Amino acid sequence: MTSSLRNSLHRRNHKERSQLAHRAKYGILEKHKDYVLRARDYHSKQDRIHRLKQKAALRNKDEFYFSMKNERTVEGVHVKDRGNTSMPMDMVKLLKSQDEGYIRTIKTVGLKKIDKIKRQLTDLANLVSSGHNVVDDSEDDEPLASDELEILRAAGVIAPHTPRKRKQTRASPKHIVFAEDATEAQQHLEQSADKGINNITSTGPSGGSDLGWKMHDSAKSRRRRKKQSVVDSVDDSPEEEQDVINAKHRKHLLKELAARLVRDTQLSYALHELEMQRLLVGKGGRKKVRGAELVEEEDRDSADDEDNTPRKQKSDPSVYKPRVYKWRVERKR
Repeated sequence: MTSSLRNSLHRRNHKERSQLAHRAKYGILEKHKDYVLRARDYHSKQDRIHRLKQKAALRNKDEFYFSMKNERTVEGVHVKDRGNTSMPMDMVKLLKSQDEGYIRTIKTVGLKKIDKIKRQLTDLANLVSSGHNVVDDSEDDEPLASDELEILRAAGVIAPHTPRKRKQTRASPKHIVFAEDATEAQQHLEQSADKGINNITSTGPSGGSDLGWKMHDSAKSRRRRKKQSVVDSVDDSPEEEQDVINAKHRKHLLKELAARLVRDTQLSYALHELEMQRLLVGKGGRKKVRGAELVEEEDRDSADDEDNTPRKQKSDPSVYKPRVYKWRVERKR
């Protein structure tokens, strides 16, 4: 019989025996290869226990080594020293000062890059107005989002948003007219009502009449109209392509600025911590006034509501609030 004919014949598929239905709770049926692995593991553990028992039985109670004096146990567990020796305090101070100098250098380089990005953002057209608000005079420019405005305020490119206090409106003075009797008072009331109606009719409706003023559209309508125009026009002009490129460039600059601001804040925290450690290593008695803690969002909101006056830019307290120590006043020679 040729090989091709032998391969064309139907052959029976030999299937593995499955687990019985009433023993399904024990899992799949164990095969011989599984048993071999389990048996080897079991016998290796038994041999290890047998050797340990034999060592314990043949142990010499009077056995002593001088290295036993230097060893120690913690709650019955043998702890071995790695042999590391503590560095002298002078070397620690030197290393701390070097770390502090390196972080200060990196922080200075980052601040220069932040200033460069801020200059590029300031040079962009229609970004910042003379006031506190961001304007968008041309209909082609896409207005800034709220998160982008927060980044610009945090970087100091635009002035921080301060809520205006409501002015207390004083009540208008009332003109009291004294009448001799009820009929004279009724006549005076009718005359005052006629004057009010004449004033309203002379002024005229302000909503429906066209006074010739240019109605400004909202930012959403401008953005929607711009997207619709981009979809409708198949052949984009070079100016529109340049506007799209400028918008992408602006978003890239804002994203990089936000990342560098966060990095600068973290470097400031690390620098402050190194300065604190260097001072704690030095001489002088001190007392801990407040430890490092976090400020929750509710506490920050309540503090902002109490004091709405503009303040200088500080570190974000939700990430890090440093420790506070008070040193004892000593007389210097």
